[in-house]
Amino acid sequence: MMQRLLVVALAAVGVMFFLSGPSLAAAPPGLVYGQLSSTVSQQPKNTSPVVVEMNSNDALGGLTHSDKEKTGDVVVNEDGVYLMIAACQMGKETGESDEYVDLWLRQNNKDIDNSNCRQAIKDQKFTTVLVSQGISELKKGDVINVCIAVSSPDKGLGIIATKPQGEPVIPSIIFSMYKIK
Repeated sequence: MMQRLLVVALAAVGVMFFLSGPSLAAAPPGLVYGQLSSTVSQQPKNTSPVVVEMNSNDALGGLTHSDKEKTGDVVVNEDGVYLMIAACQMGKETGESDEYVDLWLRQNNKDIDNSNCRQAIKDQKFTTVLVSQGISELKKGDVINVCIAVSSPDKGLGIIATKPQGEPVIPSIIFSMYKIK
């Protein structure tokens, strides 16, 4: 009984600490972060790399991103070390053989070393989330992009947004970026 009370008391202290802590709404000045997403599917028409478009600014502070023009560009406003995470919902419309989608990060029109990852998609019933992430030293004015390329553009291969009834949209991409130093 005493152990149970201790666990309940510790949980209550944890909840009070969490509730009294800062939230994004009360973020301290200088906090640099972004979460961007896309509510549309993006299926390249050829095998050349394409920049992923992000048409929603879910949370944005200290970075520059337009959800109307050049929606694939995220501009750094201050020097620092940044964590970047791109998570894309992969899929295809037709076909029963393995085709693949590659996903990577780009800085100032140069692919970031060792950021590429690949997902094979066997059929149109299969979807999965593929993640590319990295930590980079960035300078003010640097432009970050997320890129994809597909092996078979004629199969509707790419990143897929879904709108389930009675649920939030499943975005084709969620991109998060945070200045850690």
